[in-house]
Amino acid sequence: MKDKRVRDMLYHTSDQELRFTEEDRNEVFERIHKLDTTYEKKTSLIAKRIAPLTASLVVVGLCMFLFTPSILPGNNVNEGITSTDNASGLVVQENEILTTLLTVKDDNNRIPINLLLTYHKEKNILKVLSIPRDTHAPIVGIEKTTPYDKLSHAYVNGSGGAEDVRAALSSLFDLPIDYHAVIELETLSTMVDSVNGIEYDLREDIRVRAISNVAFDFQKGTHRLNGEEFVALLMDATVGNALDEEEQLTLINAFINQTMNGLPAAQLKQFTAQIEGDLPIEQLVEDEKEIPSIQLVSLIDGMVGSKIDEAYYIKFKKDFLNSVSEELTTFN
Repeated sequence: MKDKRVRDMLYHTSDQELRFTEEDRNEVFERIHKLDTTYEKKTSLIAKRIAPLTASLVVVGLCMFLFTPSILPGNNVNEGITSTDNASGLVVQENEILTTLLTVKDDNNRIPINLLLTYHKEKNILKVLSIPRDTHAPIVGIEKTTPYDKLSHAYVNGSGGAEDVRAALSSLFDLPIDYHAVIELETLSTMVDSVNGIEYDLREDIRVRAISNVAFDFQKGTHRLNGEEFVALLMDATVGNALDEEEQLTLINAFINQTMNGLPAAQLKQFTAQIEGDLPIEQLVEDEKEIPSIQLVSLIDGMVGSKIDEAYYIKFKKDFLNSVSEELTTFN
């Protein structure tokens, strides 16, 4: 297990801003330097996992709805766009690749979870990238001497809410994002509670950073996770602390399979109606389609810890972000 002394020190700090003693800072930034050195050696490496997504027709319909261009409004900007006329005379634009940003927002309008998804229609492949909340990102409309701040602040400190989150990540990765959806943590938690929680097995005792609390302590074994506990574990897996990339994908699959599988279609529709963004999710389709393969794209190898104004940030070098964008949009 990783060095728990440093990690425990991090979790006992304020949830919003990490502040350290001089001794602690030296220890933390010694570890940050090791991270930076590792990145220099492995810039071109982007870890990924491929797994089948087993789900009900409702879940398959949701996946196909989010990424099937023929039923979405025509505002796509990616390559390979064509226009067709349907029976109603509506002009529909179709992409070879679609990008969608799924964001979780807490009660303070902070965004702990951001999942950037790319889908290739013909190859039926879905790629998933989870972006850390502490990412140093450009935020439109922020009132600071520099337009950069933590990604978790993009919704609350920007000028346009959900649009600012999309703009920040589009700029960071130099990648057009066709659609976005923001779900409140309370809504997500209610969804999870409606199916009596998400069952998840932990291989060892761990402590993870939380949202409303400083941290959660989990013992080895099977747990029934509520919404915030699920988000906390996913945040930890995103940065590779106690959990790894394989568990990140397992957590995402567990949420889809157990939560959406356990919700009747009518109740699922009620929850999706509360999602903010430009995805017309109320048109959820349930046609039987081939289940897409899922590939996980990771940022872990490029993370560089940094301290700005006594706060901890995660930075990425531009060439690494370019390689991630290429991986997200390349389907061999």
